[in-house]
Amino acid sequence: MGFVHGGNIIATATELGLRVDELIDMSSNLSPLGMVPGLRRVLEEGLDQIAYLPEATSQSLCALFARRMGCAPEQVMAGNGTTDFIYDLPARSRFKRAVIVNPTYSDYRLACQYSGLPWHDFVTSFPDFAVDLAALGRSLQGGELVFLCNPNNPTGHLLASRRLRAFVEDHPRTTFMVDESYLPFCREPSLVAADLPDNLYILCSSSKIYGIPGLRLGFLVSTPANMADLRAHCRPWSVNRLAQIAGEYLLREADDYVRRVQGFMADERHAFAAQLAELPGLSVVPGVTNFILCRLRDMGADQLAAHMLNHRIMIRNCASFDGLDNSYFRISLKNPADNRYFLSTLASFLATQ
Repeated sequence: MGFVHGGNIIATATELGLRVDELIDMSSNLSPLGMVPGLRRVLEEGLDQIAYLPEATSQSLCALFARRMGCAPEQVMAGNGTTDFIYDLPARSRFKRAVIVNPTYSDYRLACQYSGLPWHDFVTSFPDFAVDLAALGRSLQGGELVFLCNPNNPTGHLLASRRLRAFVEDHPRTTFMVDESYLPFCREPSLVAADLPDNLYILCSSSKIYGIPGLRLGFLVSTPANMADLRAHCRPWSVNRLAQIAGEYLLREADDYVRRVQGFMADERHAFAAQLAELPGLSVVPGVTNFILCRLRDMGADQLAAHMLNHRIMIRNCASFDGLDNSYFRISLKNPADNRYFLSTLASFLATQ
């Protein structure tokens, strides 16, 4: 299996002979409010700094992240997106197997394939794709690595952080990698803390909430001992200088922006999902994130995606997710005007089927 992701807007625009800004990309799960104010200026002013090496371990950035999140700098590593850590941990640690809570982000499985780690799929189901923690606990044997995205991509399902931490502590012989890439969209507290259990690693992405996937910046948090072990084998200069500059600015200045994104989500998502649910021929999966998973009843998502692309809208066909098929698609909220255009285009198409 190769890389299958949403947000392939550059290649799509090139294939269609369009500019990127002529497409509405609802296939990629990014902030609906665009670039954080002031970030472009900061990056432009920092361009001269690409003439020398970045900090080898992003120590200034990690210290700032730790201060903001209430943990110690020794608990934090910065990487070239969270992808660095998704692939590194299975390859550098000795696990008997992995357990992947599906349907979910496909790179967890790819990371297992690349490292030669066997895995077990723990599959959640339509209509809500809720995670039954009791059943998950019964499937654990000890010595495994559990990948769990919270809230989950593409289903949008959220486990309360307090409940999830208790579950991790109840299974000390199993290691958990909890991906919190979408947590900032829904006002749920992070698991990041100074007193983490030894069997927990937490992924924190800058790409989604700040809308900067092209800069590649993510963080991994665990205990100081776990991080010292990983740090002994990490690559230097894994974060480029512009990403370090951007990360430091965002951690200092973007709190108000994050609150505005959360407020937008609270206002826009409920109304948008309700209008979706009224359309014929599809079901809406309940969720809490900036994206929404839908299931078509009478056609394939490939057919719908082709039609929407004719109207310059990109959506995510979810057939590549384990546990889903060609009847599922995912869309990410955009600004209100783009959301209305999507809804009207979709409604017109479904009415003809």
